[in-house]
Amino acid sequence: MEDKPPRDREMPLWEHLRELGQRLKRVLIAFVVVFIVMWMPAPDLHGGSIMSILASFFVTGEYRPLAYWAFFETIRPMLDDLNKTANIKIALIAGEVWNPLGAVMYASLYLAALVVFPLLVYEMWLYVQPALYPHEERAVKKYLWVALLLFYAGNLFGIFVIFPALFRFIAGFAAILRIEQIFSVSSVVSTWMQLAFWTGVIFETPIVIAILSEICLLNPWTLAAYRPVVYAVALILIAIVTPDTTLVSTFLTFIPFAILFEVGLVWSRRIVKKCPDIQPLSKPYR
Repeated sequence: MEDKPPRDREMPLWEHLRELGQRLKRVLIAFVVVFIVMWMPAPDLHGGSIMSILASFFVTGEYRPLAYWAFFETIRPMLDDLNKTANIKIALIAGEVWNPLGAVMYASLYLAALVVFPLLVYEMWLYVQPALYPHEERAVKKYLWVALLLFYAGNLFGIFVIFPALFRFIAGFAAILRIEQIFSVSSVVSTWMQLAFWTGVIFETPIVIAILSEICLLNPWTLAAYRPVVYAVALILIAIVTPDTTLVSTFLTFIPFAILFEVGLVWSRRIVKKCPDIQPLSKPYR
């Protein structure tokens, strides 16, 4: 049995809390800086420079915050395509007095969090590393940056695949019913954020399986035997966290989950070969 990590034996609780506070303070400062940047005027990609945009802002008052610009640029091609259709016309409106400000605030908070997230992970890694056993440290270090990449890949999948598919479905269905399509900008930004975040979380599925396999806490053959239960629970949870009631985003999110789950099982079977207590089931599930 390996000894306890040195820091667990030597550092008192208040030292742990002080170190944690210092690391979180650095992350908070970085977050505030990025959040402020998200409110700066956005560059004009169709001409003009950042300096001309800044000059235009101070002279004419033209202003598009960087965060809202980044959000709108991801949905603009889809809106342009839909508005070219004869029976579909889409407009984004305020809806309520504070909704325009809320939309920019939500987008700024989320995009700033995405930018600062690697720093948070790095600081938390430095904080917990001394308290890990060697085999736990190896397991985390092996998959930490892969987990980050998968999280960002999931965000991009939610933004550029799931959200446009859901929005097009809703727009097309509303057109069939001859319903005027005017959306609150705050609700659109909120849906955009939720789909991006939860898809990013779901993309972590193979990493969770791999880390549990590395520390010999997961038997992939047993997990595979309960595949129908896992899929049923996953569908329920995805339906709870996804923002629409049509189940369109639920199934669009479930498909990558199922693929990543199966990838995780294949990966896990390779990893657990080093675990003497984990063996294939004598009677595999059919």
